[in-house]
Amino acid sequence: RQKRPEHQRMLNSKRWQEVRRQVWLRAGGLCERCKAEGIAAGVPGGYVTPGKDCHHVVPFESAKTIREAEQLCYDVNNIRLLCIPCQIGHWDSDDSENGFHSIHF
Repeated sequence: RQKRPEHQRMLNSKRWQEVRRQVWLRAGGLCERCKAEGIAAGVPGGYVTPGKDCHHVVPFESAKTIREAEQLCYDVNNIRLLCIPCQIGHWDSDDSENGFHSIHF
């Protein structure tokens, strides 16, 4: 899906690159959903995979104003580092306790 120009500008910004770096460091480069559901959660046979994409828990595209969109876009507490399988599977599941919701970004 094509992003609006103002949303694409946010994702192309140096500020976004710094936020992504902060999220990656917080997660230790590992998928935060795998950590929540896998080894870190004590699941037998659980696993943790490297994170690949930053996922907005509440999509910044849903904001009513540019200011609100910027707040959602750059809030590290609104972003999870996910591996590709978790990002794809994320759309069909709801794990609100761990900050994962059925929300597209």
